[in-house]
Amino acid sequence: MKDDNLFLKVGDSSADGKIHIIDEDRLCFQVRGTNGSIRTISKDLLREFIEYFNQHPDASSADARNDLSGKTDIDKFEYGYNGTLSKLSELNKTLSRKRKQSVSPTKDKIANLPLQQIFFGAPGTGKSFVINEVCAEYENYRTTFHPDTDFASFVGSYKPITIKTNVRDMTGHPVAEDGKEIKESRIVYRYVRQAFLKAYVAAWREQQNDGPKPVFLIVEEINRGNCAQIFGDIFQLLDRNAAGFSDYPIVSDDDLAQELKEILGEFSIAKHDAINALYSGGKDVVGMVKTGEWLLLPNNLYIWATMNTSDQSLFPIDSAFKRRWNWKYMPIEYRPLDKKTQQPIDWKFQIGDNLYSWGQFLSKINPEIYTLTESSDKQMGYFFAKADNATGIISEDVFLNKVLFYLWTDVFKDFDVSNELFKNKDKNRSFIFTDFFDKDQPHALANLMANFKLDIVEVDINSIEEEDSSEGEALENSQSQRDLSRYSINGEGKNNKRQTVLRSLRKYVEANPSLTAAEVIDKWNKVNPQLPYFILSASDYEARIADLPNQRDRFWSVTTGDGGKVYITNQWNANRINEFMRLVNNSDLGLNIEKVPE
Repeated sequence: MKDDNLFLKVGDSSADGKIHIIDEDRLCFQVRGTNGSIRTISKDLLREFIEYFNQHPDASSADARNDLSGKTDIDKFEYGYNGTLSKLSELNKTLSRKRKQSVSPTKDKIANLPLQQIFFGAPGTGKSFVINEVCAEYENYRTTFHPDTDFASFVGSYKPITIKTNVRDMTGHPVAEDGKEIKESRIVYRYVRQAFLKAYVAAWREQQNDGPKPVFLIVEEINRGNCAQIFGDIFQLLDRNAAGFSDYPIVSDDDLAQELKEILGEFSIAKHDAINALYSGGKDVVGMVKTGEWLLLPNNLYIWATMNTSDQSLFPIDSAFKRRWNWKYMPIEYRPLDKKTQQPIDWKFQIGDNLYSWGQFLSKINPEIYTLTESSDKQMGYFFAKADNATGIISEDVFLNKVLFYLWTDVFKDFDVSNELFKNKDKNRSFIFTDFFDKDQPHALANLMANFKLDIVEVDINSIEEEDSSEGEALENSQSQRDLSRYSINGEGKNNKRQTVLRSLRKYVEANPSLTAAEVIDKWNKVNPQLPYFILSASDYEARIADLPNQRDRFWSVTTGDGGKVYITNQWNANRINEFMRLVNNSDLGLNIEKVPE
């Protein structure tokens, strides 16, 4: 059988847990049994057993021993291990089945992907996520470039490291105290492999198989480092031939060659001659790779990188370097799909009690960024800010201290921001970042949202708190003196005054999905005609806040069955809620509101 039909590796165990593979070389496996005994199992003999059981699936281990004994030149004493050989054969069959189920689609997924690729685009467009989606199942090594990254920190070098060693006496014997050998720290110099060398070795290790698996070297923020300095001579290796190997091997320095010889020297490269045939001159190229004399990228080593276009001025990448890579632009999506469910991701962000569409905000701010800067580099991708995994909501704190901080300190800092979107009408000037923290401008953030005319998607009812004070109520110094009554709706819940009204409207809309927004407004205005601006249509709401933008945060929206919106006031004191409760309970809305006993 071929080597690629032997799927066992170090660490595998038989189904009953009695056999463990603890080591291997080119010819044999070392296995440990339940009694701790270690046996050396010939791979050639194991292949005989595997082939036998493929042809005789109902045979026993004794049948295999009796039928195979004396028919080959393999040492016959090993047939005494027929039980172990049978267990390993069964394990190999299981692993083979799993590989056939998983590897075929994997080959299709990787086959046509470029060996060297840079994903670029605005921050938050999902560059790292896309790379991880592909390479997570494979061996991969990730590093991040920065201004201080150099060849040694990318490839490797000799470094001082601390090791623990025995304290020895004058005769050279370890010194012990209370039966324990005494250790001391000692600094030694060793060659420390970095991301490139780890990936390089892993890829050549895979080349021992007829079908080597991909190995990924991932470079995050590749343009934040000086690529010419970091790659050095490795730059030459990025030229790949049609088979995917480096066109032009390079000579290693002595330290690196010595390190590689110790590691690669033991490798038995499956396609040694075929790889050599790719190069003219008749040299044993693979042999020189194994001795460390030459460096050569194998065809299963993928080098993928990310680059934020907004950071491209840190270290310009020259054209000679660029042409050795495939480039994949990551566009900004305002309603991206979840890669697993293929359903749209619909994040929201919270300002006060209101929730707004994150995608809608980006679709309005990004064109303004482009108009202002005449560049897409500073635009924001959907994943620029992260929503809470459980709720899908970007908190007000994150929106303020990440999104707006970025806009005012990175995007707007060199430009005159005079657009109406950024007009602080309270101050009759453009907003500055500190306005959002000014206690004398408590509605600054809400006013900014009013400028953008974003739809209020919904309100997180559970987060709604009582107002600190309300019209018609005396301002109290002690919270215990305030009316903190709670109300149930149709016998359910303990809602504060503001929650009671909004939740009542939602329950009514949910119970009457055929009603349009206009019909809902008409019905509720008949119930509560005394309170002005109690419930508004979308057009009336926009007209209201156009004249009084500070009142934007005094209304909440509810979406009706026809997709329309109605806006209801959130200004409720004790007198108003009692009147609302009386009117609703005497209506035909199908709602019953009661004060919950304390």
